Amino acid sequence: MQHVTNQGQNRAERVLVTGATGFIGGHLAARLVESGYTVRALVRRPRPAGHLVGLELFEGDLLQPQSLEGLERDVDHVFHCAGILGKWGTGDSEIRDVNVQGALNVLARFESSGLKRYVHLSAGGVTGPMGAEPADETYDCRPATSYERTKLEGEQQVLRRAAETGIPAVVARPTFTYGPGDPHKLALFRAILRGRYAFIGNGESVNHPVFIEDLLDGLLLLLERGRPGEIYIIGGERPVTKRELVHTIADALGVKRPGVKIPVGFARPVAMVLESLGRVFGFEPILTRSRIMMMADNFGYSIDKARTELGYEPGHDLREGIGLTVNDYRRAGKL
Repeated sequence: MQHVTNQGQNRAERVLVTGATGFIGGHLAARLVESGYTVRALVRRPRPAGHLVGLELFEGDLLQPQSLEGLERDVDHVFHCAGILGKWGTGDSEIRDVNVQGALNVLARFESSGLKRYVHLSAGGVTGPMGAEPADETYDCRPATSYERTKLEGEQQVLRRAAETGIPAVVARPTFTYGPGDPHKLALFRAILRGRYAFIGNGESVNHPVFIEDLLDGLLLLLERGRPGEIYIIGGERPVTKRELVHTIADALGVKRPGVKIPVGFARPVAMVLESLGRVFGFEPILTRSRIMMMADNFGYSIDKARTELGYEPGHDLREGIGLTVNDYRRAGKL
C-alpha cells in the first residue's frame, strides 16, 4: 500500500514530481524545494538517496493505477517527468507502457482535483530527424524510433484527455539536456577524453543542447505563464553543430579535438551487422542505427515561442555549461 513520508509544512503550494529519481526530475525537485515549494515525489520503492531528502515520498507504480490512489491529495501542480528511454534491448511494448499508458494513469488521478497546472515532459526529439532549418512547435513530426513515437503519442493523448476533463495541462519539449550529474552524457565525455570519439558524417549536422539549470528555469515559467493545451520547446540559446559541441567538450577537458570522420554510408551497414550479432549473442552493440541517426542527422529547434510567451531566456552559453559539467564529473571522480 502506498504512503506519504516526510510531510512538509507549507500547504500553500504543493508540487508532485514523477521521475524524481532521474536526472531532470531530480534536479527539478531540488530546485522546487529551494524555491519554497513542498514537493511530493512518486517513487516505486523508498530508498536512501541524497536528492530525495526533504521530499514527501509517495510509494506507487505508474503502471499500477490502484497504487496511485491518493496521489492527487492536496497537490497544486504536477510535473510528470517519468519516462523510459529507448535503450538497447528494451521492447517497444515496455516503452509504450511507460511513456503513454503510465502518463495517462498519472493524469487520471487529477481529473477532479482542481489542479492549477499539469506539466507533461515530452522530448524535442519527437520531431524525428529534420532539415537544416530549426523546427518549432508547429513542425510536422515524423518520429523515427520507439522512444520518439511513444513520447509523441504520450503528449498527444495527455493533451487530448486533459482538454476533455478540464485539466490545465501544458507540454514541455526539452532539447538535448546536459549538466552536472547527468549519467546519460557521461559516455560521450569519456570517449572524447580518451581519444575514442569519431564523428559519423562530417560533423556539420546540428543538435540543440540545453544546460539543466536553464531547462529548469523554463519549466518553472510554465507554472506561471504556460497556456493550457500548448506545447513549448525549451532549449539552449541556439542549435550547434556536432563539431562545435564535441570540440567544446574537448577544450573543457583539455584534450585534442577529435577529427576522425566515418562516412554514414559505411557506418549504417556496420551497425546493422552489430545489431544482428547483439541480438544473437546478447550484447549491446557499440554502434546502432539509432545512434547513427542522432550523430549524423539534424535536431535543431526554435525557442521563440518560449521566449515570447514565457519570457524564457537561457542563461548559460555552451562553453560555460560544458565547463560546469566537466568540473562536476571530475569532482565526482567520473572522469
